[in-house]
Amino acid sequence: MDVYLIRHAEAIEREQFAEHPDEERPLTDVGHAQAQSLALALPARGAKILRLFVSPLVRTRQTAEPLVAAWGLTGDQVVETAVLAPEGKCRKVAKAINKQPAEAIGLVGHRPDLNELAAWLIGDKKAQIALDKGGVALVRVDGDKLAKGAGELIWLLPQAFVEVSQAAPKAPATTARRTRKRRLKKATAKTRNA
Repeated sequence: MDVYLIRHAEAIEREQFAEHPDEERPLTDVGHAQAQSLALALPARGAKILRLFVSPLVRTRQTAEPLVAAWGLTGDQVVETAVLAPEGKCRKVAKAINKQPAEAIGLVGHRPDLNELAAWLIGDKKAQIALDKGGVALVRVDGDKLAKGAGELIWLLPQAFVEVSQAAPKAPATTARRTRKRRLKKATAKTRNA
């Protein structure tokens, strides 16, 4: 089973939202853009999530919205679960997820819980796996059950890479092509002037 651990995108700072419960803290404009980037970058990397589990907090639900749309998830393919709320325990997350397995799942949650879950899944609680806001890790689990030590970290995408990877791969090639053309023009001009 492929398990995509997705940390919520950038949310309004707690200090700016102090008059409201933390559970209601929404994404910033940058956070919404990060969530959209995830929805473009993950399918571009070949990810096909069949069931998405989401923390009930506003910022995680808002992060999940573009992902739900990207994969056309409906009904029981989207599961809001309190076990992904802050301070969730790995065993409780595994127990809840194992009741509704799928070949590829996404978990939209929080730090440090997702970091700890990644380490637990690969069997090394000392592992320092740090998910950025709007970052994602892919852990491949043997079989269809989450369990301690049952997984292998396949990749970890920091948020900055998510933004870059969603851009068409043509961008760097186009830039390189332009640079080569400029150098060729300069070399040609120098040759003519010599």
